[in-house]
Amino acid sequence: MKLNTFLFFILGFAISTSVLAQAVKKTETIKEEEVPVAVRLAFKEDFGEIPADGTWSVNFAIVSEGTRSVAKPTWYTFKKGSRQEKIEVRYTPDGKLESFKGLQKTSDNS
Repeated sequence: MKLNTFLFFILGFAISTSVLAQAVKKTETIKEEEVPVAVRLAFKEDFGEIPADGTWSVNFAIVSEGTRSVAKPTWYTFKKGSRQEKIEVRYTPDGKLESFKGLQKTSDNS
């Protein structure tokens, strides 16, 4: 009986430790000025001027580095939408195009 209790305790500890070690992922709306220059330049190169009235958001993970927590961006997304026209474009922090819909590419830089 003691062995089962001990194993149950070890299993519970292992599960709780792995859950706490995972990064927290969040998405926040940001201003266009807060989007990295590499991402804005890539958008202009791929699609032309950034459409007015759209919103930028950043998806990031909060990870522990030693004793402090750091937010590391995973991608930046531009969205503009209505029922007729829906635009969504996603870039990595270094300006690599991940996905897009609702726009035609003006360049063939894949």
